[in-house]
Amino acid sequence: MHQMLADNTDLRLEIEKIKDKLNNQDKNMEIVFRYLDELVEKQENPNPLRTRIAFKPGIL
Repeated sequence: MHQMLADNTDLRLEIEKIKDKLNNQDKNMEIVFRYLDELVEKQENPNPLRTRIAFKPGIL
């Protein structure tokens, strides 16, 4: 009976470790998607004060 309880406790500890890892992964994925959203917004709304630098033919 004692061995069964010990095995059950070990199993619960392992399950808790797995849950903690999954929670951390969820948080990391949230951060990644937040950064991706920011990058998409930057591409959709470029800085209007920045001018393009380009070669203009015929000036030289």
